[in-house]
Amino acid sequence: WRFHLLGPQSIPKVCQLNAQLVTEAKGPAAGDKKLQRWLAMPGWLVVTCCCPPSPDATLDDPTSLAREDYAACCCAVQNLSLSLHAQGLGTKWTTGPVNFHPDFHAAAGIPENEYVVGTLWFGTPASQPSPPLKKLSLESVFIQHD
Repeated sequence: WRFHLLGPQSIPKVCQLNAQLVTEAKGPAAGDKKLQRWLAMPGWLVVTCCCPPSPDATLDDPTSLAREDYAACCCAVQNLSLSLHAQGLGTKWTTGPVNFHPDFHAAAGIPENEYVVGTLWFGTPASQPSPPLKKLSLESVFIQHD
Protein backbone atom coordinates (compact mmCIF):
# COMPACT_ATOMS: atom_id res chain seq x y z
CA TRP A 1 0.00 0.00 0.00
CA ARG A 2 0.91 3.64 -0.38
CA PHE A 3 -0.28 6.77 1.41
CA HIS A 4 -0.10 9.79 -0.90
CA LEU A 5 -0.20 13.07 1.03
CA LEU A 6 -1.81 15.57 -1.33
CA GLY A 7 -0.57 19.14 -1.36
CA PRO A 8 -1.64 22.63 -2.42
CA GLN A 9 -1.43 21.87 -6.15
CA SER A 10 -3.15 18.48 -6.23
CA ILE A 11 -5.95 19.12 -3.72
CA PRO A 12 -7.71 21.80 -5.82
CA LYS A 13 -7.44 19.58 -8.91
CA VAL A 14 -9.15 16.70 -7.13
CA CYS A 15 -11.78 19.08 -5.70
CA GLN A 16 -12.47 20.57 -9.15
CA LEU A 17 -12.79 17.11 -10.71
CA ASN A 18 -15.27 16.08 -8.02
CA ALA A 19 -17.23 19.33 -8.40
CA GLN A 20 -17.45 18.66 -12.14
CA LEU A 21 -18.90 15.20 -11.49
CA VAL A 22 -21.38 16.54 -8.94
CA THR A 23 -22.38 19.38 -11.28
CA GLU A 24 -23.04 16.89 -14.09
CA ALA A 25 -25.17 14.74 -11.80
CA LYS A 26 -26.96 17.32 -9.64
CA GLY A 27 -26.46 20.76 -11.16
CA PRO A 28 -24.20 23.78 -10.64
CA ALA A 29 -25.38 24.74 -7.15
CA ALA A 30 -24.67 21.25 -5.80
CA GLY A 31 -21.30 21.19 -7.56
CA ASP A 32 -20.26 24.54 -6.09
CA LYS A 33 -21.43 23.55 -2.60
CA LYS A 34 -19.40 20.32 -2.80
CA LEU A 35 -16.36 22.22 -4.11
CA GLN A 36 -16.39 24.63 -1.16
CA ARG A 37 -16.83 21.78 1.33
CA TRP A 38 -13.98 19.75 -0.14
CA LEU A 39 -11.63 22.71 -0.36
CA ALA A 40 -12.12 23.18 3.39
CA MET A 41 -10.81 19.69 4.23
CA PRO A 42 -7.52 20.24 6.09
CA GLY A 43 -5.61 17.07 5.25
CA TRP A 44 -5.74 14.66 2.34
CA LEU A 45 -4.26 11.18 2.02
CA VAL A 46 -5.05 9.04 -0.98
CA VAL A 47 -4.54 5.38 -0.18
CA THR A 48 -3.48 3.14 -3.02
CA CYS A 49 -2.48 -0.43 -3.60
CA CYS A 50 0.23 -1.41 -6.04
CA CYS A 51 -1.22 -3.23 -8.97
CA PRO A 52 -0.85 -6.99 -8.87
CA PRO A 53 2.06 -8.36 -10.88
CA SER A 54 -0.18 -10.69 -12.88
CA PRO A 55 -2.73 -9.27 -15.30
CA ASP A 56 -4.93 -12.25 -14.41
CA ALA A 57 -5.12 -11.23 -10.72
CA THR A 58 -8.53 -9.94 -9.72
CA LEU A 59 -10.35 -8.85 -6.59
CA ASP A 60 -13.16 -11.21 -7.63
CA ASP A 61 -11.01 -14.27 -6.84
CA PRO A 62 -11.07 -14.77 -3.05
CA THR A 63 -7.75 -16.65 -3.17
CA SER A 64 -5.89 -14.01 -5.18
CA LEU A 65 -2.97 -11.92 -4.01
CA ALA A 66 -4.90 -8.87 -5.26
CA ARG A 67 -7.71 -9.60 -2.79
CA GLU A 68 -5.22 -10.08 0.05
CA ASP A 69 -3.40 -6.85 -0.85
CA TYR A 70 -6.68 -4.91 -0.90
CA ALA A 71 -7.62 -6.28 2.52
CA ALA A 72 -4.17 -5.35 3.86
CA CYS A 73 -4.64 -1.79 2.56
CA CYS A 74 -7.97 -1.54 4.35
CA CYS A 75 -6.37 -2.75 7.59
CA ALA A 76 -3.57 -0.20 7.15
CA VAL A 77 -6.14 2.59 6.77
CA GLN A 78 -7.90 1.51 9.96
CA ASN A 79 -4.62 1.31 11.86
CA LEU A 80 -3.55 4.73 10.59
CA SER A 81 -6.94 6.18 11.56
CA LEU A 82 -6.57 4.81 15.10
CA SER A 83 -3.03 6.18 15.31
CA LEU A 84 -4.13 9.63 14.14
CA HIS A 85 -7.01 9.56 16.64
CA ALA A 86 -4.52 8.77 19.42
CA GLN A 87 -2.66 11.95 18.36
CA GLY A 88 -5.86 14.02 18.63
CA LEU A 89 -6.70 14.09 14.92
CA GLY A 90 -10.04 13.21 13.41
CA THR A 91 -10.33 11.16 10.22
CA LYS A 92 -12.88 10.23 7.60
CA TRP A 93 -12.27 7.46 5.12
CA THR A 94 -14.20 8.08 1.92
CA THR A 95 -14.62 6.68 -1.55
CA GLY A 96 -16.77 7.86 -4.38
CA PRO A 97 -16.98 8.26 -8.13
CA VAL A 98 -14.14 10.79 -8.19
CA ASN A 99 -11.68 8.21 -6.79
CA PHE A 100 -12.33 5.92 -9.74
CA HIS A 101 -12.66 8.53 -12.49
CA PRO A 102 -10.09 8.17 -15.32
CA ASP A 103 -8.69 11.66 -14.58
CA PHE A 104 -8.23 11.11 -10.82
CA HIS A 105 -4.71 9.68 -10.98
CA ALA A 106 -3.42 12.67 -12.93
CA ALA A 107 -5.25 15.19 -10.72
CA ALA A 108 -3.87 13.64 -7.52
CA GLY A 109 -0.43 12.81 -8.92
CA ILE A 110 -0.88 9.08 -8.35
CA PRO A 111 1.21 6.68 -10.47
CA GLU A 112 -0.86 4.75 -13.00
CA ASN A 113 0.46 1.40 -11.70
CA GLU A 114 -1.44 1.85 -8.41
CA TYR A 115 -5.17 1.60 -7.82
CA VAL A 116 -7.10 3.77 -5.39
CA VAL A 117 -8.49 2.18 -2.24
CA GLY A 118 -9.88 5.44 -0.85
CA THR A 119 -9.24 8.92 0.43
CA LEU A 120 -8.59 9.69 4.07
CA TRP A 121 -9.38 13.22 5.23
CA PHE A 122 -7.77 14.22 8.50
CA GLY A 123 -7.41 17.23 10.77
CA THR A 124 -7.97 18.67 14.20
CA PRO A 125 -11.65 18.18 15.05
CA ALA A 126 -13.74 21.20 16.01
CA SER A 127 -15.36 19.05 18.70
CA GLN A 128 -15.23 15.51 20.00
CA PRO A 129 -18.33 13.64 18.85
CA SER A 130 -20.05 11.14 21.08
CA PRO A 131 -19.25 7.50 20.32
CA PRO A 132 -21.79 5.94 17.97
CA LEU A 133 -24.45 3.70 19.44
CA LYS A 134 -23.61 0.03 19.12
CA LYS A 135 -25.66 -1.54 16.39
CA LEU A 136 -24.84 -5.14 17.21
CA SER A 137 -24.41 -6.91 20.50
CA LEU A 138 -21.24 -8.79 21.30
CA GLU A 139 -23.21 -12.05 21.13
CA SER A 140 -24.33 -11.28 17.58
CA VAL A 141 -20.81 -10.88 16.22
CA PHE A 142 -18.86 -13.46 18.25
CA ILE A 143 -20.05 -16.96 17.42
CA GLN A 144 -18.58 -19.84 19.37
CA HIS A 145 -17.95 -23.12 17.61
CA ASP A 146 -17.21 -26.45 19.28
